Amino acid sequence: MASGGIERETRLDIIRGFAMLVIAINHVSVAFRIYGLEYIDIPTPTHLGYSSSAATFVAMSGYMVGFVYSRRRDGARAVLQRARKLYVYNLLLFLATLPLLALMSPHEASSWHAETLQERPWLGLLQFLTLLRAPALLDVLQLYVILMILTPAALWLHRRSATSLVALSVGVWALCQLAAALRLFDPKIFEWNFNPAAWQIVFFLPMVFGSARGHEITFRYFHRNWIAVAALFTAVIAFALLKVLHVEQAIPDYALLTSKGNMGALRLMHAALIMFFYGGLLALVPALSKIAPLRALACIGRHTLPCYVVSAWLTYALAAVWSRYSGAYTTYLLAAAFSAFMTFVVASLADARRKRRTASAMMS
Repeated sequence: MASGGIERETRLDIIRGFAMLVIAINHVSVAFRIYGLEYIDIPTPTHLGYSSSAATFVAMSGYMVGFVYSRRRDGARAVLQRARKLYVYNLLLFLATLPLLALMSPHEASSWHAETLQERPWLGLLQFLTLLRAPALLDVLQLYVILMILTPAALWLHRRSATSLVALSVGVWALCQLAAALRLFDPKIFEWNFNPAAWQIVFFLPMVFGSARGHEITFRYFHRNWIAVAALFTAVIAFALLKVLHVEQAIPDYALLTSKGNMGALRLMHAALIMFFYGGLLALVPALSKIAPLRALACIGRHTLPCYVVSAWLTYALAAVWSRYSGAYTTYLLAAAFSAFMTFVVASLADARRKRRTASAMMS
């Protein structure tokens, strides 16, 4: 059961779990690049399109907020409690990461977006505590906290007019794109790796969709329409070819369209395509949800918060050890495999703990 007594949908957990696993692997690749990794990264869906699994991660979280909390009378209070939990988890991750940051050279700290913590520790701490800035990988949870704090207002507007919430979300995102195109803000001042004003569209539109239980309609449709799933697959392949061939570079100012920090239009379109493709594939072949690897992904999807925290800390630790004692490509592959394995271990432990608590509650 999901929060609030709502029956869990395994296929949604699988999509969340797959996004989490890809993020864990991608983080290792990006971190090891800082320290001179050569040769190719482990191929993931991120390399075959314009969106990253972070977009899937955020969108699925927004969807679950709409699915679980939108009809609850205490939805706003529950969401704020969730925001507090996210904040505490990110603070614990921050404290666990500080010893590793302290050992870094100024160049390393800059690469991890932690130079302020080294140069002006109290300012860096204040920026982190007030959600203004965070070291790399911790900024994702910071984005989540900001979005969850905004969610009660979004729920209030949604109850009065879902259309108004969609229009507001799209309008704010469009203004971010216009501001970037007109160079209205200085990137040296606005240092968000994830601009909340732009990324909110990836959270609040899925939230509206989740409140309408959109996955039920979507899964039914794709289960009966293999041609639609085939069309999605064709589109995914087309985007992959465009990315591999760097076709987007022929467009003037193409970086605006593919921007991660500002959620460019091309990135947004690809993120939506990828999520519907995952859902379409799982709906077309229901038996996939029952095989062991995908059940493992579903387990991860049920516990993405502890999985993310542990994998982020591991990325820092593995990169530091790899750069100082190995530097070999084989060790990089082993490190990525270890991070993926530990993600599953953390999810399994969390799942076992949840089952024990549920059993204890039923007996009491």
